Amino acid sequence: MVTLRDLPVELWRPILASLVRSPGVLSSDRQDPFSEVRDIVIFLNRDVKTHLALLLVCKVWHNVVTELTHEHLHLTSAEQVAVIANRFEESRRHSIKHPLGTCTRRIDFQLSNPSDQCLNALVRILRCSPNIEILVNSNYYMALNPTFHITPPQAQTRTEIINALIETCSSSLRRIEWTSNEYPSWSDLMHVLQTATGITSLTLANIYGNLTERPSHYLTLPNLKTLVLGDSPSFSHASLGNVPLNAFLTMLAKSPEQLPSLQRLEGFSPFSPDFLRTHGPKVRIVRTVAFTPLLNEIIATCPNLDTFVTIFPHHILDLLSHPSLKRIGIFPISEDPVGVPQAIFSAYIMKPLEDLLCQIDESQLPKLTQVRIRNIGTLANITEHPLFLQKWWKRWDSRGVRFDDKDGRPFNLVSSESDKCTR
Repeated sequence: MVTLRDLPVELWRPILASLVRSPGVLSSDRQDPFSEVRDIVIFLNRDVKTHLALLLVCKVWHNVVTELTHEHLHLTSAEQVAVIANRFEESRRHSIKHPLGTCTRRIDFQLSNPSDQCLNALVRILRCSPNIEILVNSNYYMALNPTFHITPPQAQTRTEIINALIETCSSSLRRIEWTSNEYPSWSDLMHVLQTATGITSLTLANIYGNLTERPSHYLTLPNLKTLVLGDSPSFSHASLGNVPLNAFLTMLAKSPEQLPSLQRLEGFSPFSPDFLRTHGPKVRIVRTVAFTPLLNEIIATCPNLDTFVTIFPHHILDLLSHPSLKRIGIFPISEDPVGVPQAIFSAYIMKPLEDLLCQIDESQLPKLTQVRIRNIGTLANITEHPLFLQKWWKRWDSRGVRFDDKDGRPFNLVSSESDKCTR
C-alpha cells in the first residue's frame, strides 16, 4: 500500500511550499499599500516548529524542506552569515548540479555595524546564489559622538558586494532595496541599474557621495514599476531637499521612455516637478507626506492616479480634486508601538485626524470608494475612540465609501468590538 509520503515529490513540493513560505515573501514588487501583508508579518510568520517537524518525516521531505527554507535568507548576525557562507560553499563542492545556494531567491541583510569579515562572508554567499530575485539591504550603522549620543553615520555598500551581485545574478534580479543608512555609491548604483535591466522595484533611502560624472546617455529602466525614494515609511523632513535623490529624479526626467513601466511612486516631498510632468500620467499609486506645496501638482500631473497614501501626522492636506482617485490611505509616521497620555493623544492625533478626514470629505473625488486608516504605531489607539469611528463610518457609508482599518475591516465592526471590551 502506497503511503502519502511515497507520492511523487512533484505533488508534495507545492503543498510543503505553502507550509514553509511566508505569504508575499517572494513577490518581485512591494506589497500593495492596502494589503494586509507587511514585511514585518513576513518575518514573524515563520513557523520554526513546523519546519523542524517536516524535516524529520523522511529523506525526500527533508531535502525539499531544506531547499524551501533556503529560498529566503534573513541575515541578522555575523554568526549566521558565516554559517550560511560555509554551508553554501560546502554544498557547491559536493553537489555540482543542485547546490543549496541555487535555491535562494531572496536575501535580507539586517546587520548592525557589520565587520569586514562579515561583509566578506556576504560576498561569499552572493557568489553562491545565482538565482536571487530580491535583495533587501537594511544594514545599519550606529556610532557614539563626543557627547555620548548615538548617531547614525552614512555608510557605503562595499563595491565587492555590488560586483558579486552583478556578476552572479544580474539576469535574475527583480527587486533591490536600500532601506537604512547604508547606501550604494553613485557609480555602483549606475552599474547595477545599467546591468540588471529586469529590475521592477527599486528602493533607495539615499545615495552615498556626490555625482561626479553623469551618464553619457539616458538612464533607462524598462521594467521598473515601483520607485521608492527617501527614509521610508515616514518620509520625514530629513528627506526634504535631499540632493542625491533629487539629482537621481532629474536624471530620470529627460524622457517618458526612461521609465515606460512606472506605476508606483513613493517618497519624500517635494518630488521633482520635471519628473512629475514627464512620468505622472503613468503613475497609479503615490505615497508621500501631505505637507508639501507640490501636492496639488502631484495630483494634477497624475491623471490616472488610483491610490493616494498620506503619512500622518503630516496632516495638512488642501482640498483635492481628481476624476479617478479611488483609494486614500492614512498611514502612521511610525509603526512602532507608542504610548502617550490620553490628553496628548486627543490633541495631537485625534484632532488633526478629524481635520484631515473633513478635508478629504470636502474634496472633489467622484470615484472615491475607500478610505483606510492603518491603526498601528502612532495611530493604534484610535480604536479607543468609538464615537469618532462610528461618526465617520456613517458619513462615509452614506457616500458609498468603505471606511476600514489596517486589516480591511470596516470601522463600524472595529468600534463595536471596542465597545464590548470596555463594558
